[in-house]
Amino acid sequence: MYDRSKPPTGPRRHRGRPQARRGSGPNQTFESNGGPGIKVRGTARQVAERYHGLARDALSSGDRIAAENFLQHAEHYQRIQATLNAPAPTNQVRSNGRADRRHEGESRPHGDEPFPAEGPFR
Repeated sequence: MYDRSKPPTGPRRHRGRPQARRGSGPNQTFESNGGPGIKVRGTARQVAERYHGLARDALSSGDRIAAENFLQHAEHYQRIQATLNAPAPTNQVRSNGRADRRHEGESRPHGDEPFPAEGPFR
């Protein structure tokens, strides 16, 4: 019988498809399928530039719908790039050493609210 109190020994078997490591931050790589026969790979900036080029090519050949599609793809990757390049939010530390998490319109930081008089936590 299998003893559940002890962790399994030996290498773990992972189920499903193996996942490729893609990195993180601005150097994270993306794979995009832009249509039949079009696969774009690279960082968010590279993918956006590639879609802009595909949109220019589609416009020059007279295909406005394909051009708009590629421009929408490019905009998506530009937004991803902006998110990756945005500075990380920081919590300001108050004089008592706790992080200040005040939101507009609230008089106390989270966690300092008294328990309700009625409810499951009496």
